[in-house]
Amino acid sequence: MPDKYDVFEKRCPMLGHAISFKYCRSVNSTTPCRKIMDCWFEQIPIRQYLEENFSIETIQNLLQPPKPKIVSLLEMIDQARASSQHSQT
Repeated sequence: MPDKYDVFEKRCPMLGHAISFKYCRSVNSTTPCRKIMDCWFEQIPIRQYLEENFSIETIQNLLQPPKPKIVSLLEMIDQARASSQHSQT
């Protein structure tokens, strides 16, 4: 579903190149990038936009600090092991 802000572009600090707002609002398929508020607050009323378009849980998740990389890596390893074991049975 197109959004009036989708035409806006800016340099993404995580990817290192220009991206559209559309990418930021749907980077994880149905959820926005965790840095959307940091990146877009100067160009659009991002807090209001999020409140109008996303659930309270999604917004609260955005406000949580990211997990340490080691925790994320260990979780991915566990998921891969579980998936591997499931496919072998």
